[in-house]
Amino acid sequence: MRTAALLAFALAVAGASAATAQTMDGPVGPPFHVGAQASTLGLGLEAGYRVNPLFGLRLGGNMFTFSTDRGISGVDYDLDVKLRSFGAVLDLYPVAGTGFRISGGARINYNKADLTGTLSGPRSFGGVVVTPQQAGQLDGEAKFDRFAPYAGIGYNGTVFSPNFSVGVDLGVLFQGKPRVSLSAPGVATTPAIAAVLEDQRREVEDSIRAARFWPVVAITASYRF
Repeated sequence: MRTAALLAFALAVAGASAATAQTMDGPVGPPFHVGAQASTLGLGLEAGYRVNPLFGLRLGGNMFTFSTDRGISGVDYDLDVKLRSFGAVLDLYPVAGTGFRISGGARINYNKADLTGTLSGPRSFGGVVVTPQQAGQLDGEAKFDRFAPYAGIGYNGTVFSPNFSVGVDLGVLFQGKPRVSLSAPGVATTPAIAAVLEDQRREVEDSIRAARFWPVVAITASYRF
């Protein structure tokens, strides 16, 4: 619902500004573009419409998967990170005749990480020692907010001809605090095991808390028409 409202607002602003297009300085060139993007949000596609020299609207989606290892509070984790998001951005070009832009928008965010961990050694909770064999394999998942606002700046310029352009964007996706779930499916849940799981769940959330501000660096090569 919030994404639909954002798109409606962007289209309304773009439509209202179209009436003033002839008073702006600087050509906009071909108004539509489609392009391929490499980004810290993943590989993706982008389509956009330059309403006039002041405003533009872009739609895009990205995805990528990678694995990494991390030790968190005595547990060795394998993390399978899955980046999946799509959304809309409204661009403001405040300097006439240049490609500099200020961007704001939002994404439907499916970014997540699957976790598999094992204790690196015995852990003591309330005087009860839990060994890696007792805890077994820890399985978990980290998720973020489904609705994620975006803000950034960027630059877009033509190369070779007016029909080809390259854009660079720097920004932040505000995807909220991570929500982590953790279980030990291979063993019976005892108070000591439950203590291990809750302690680790909090530790994982603290360890990846910085991901709530996901840095966005994107390069987009586009064809304009």
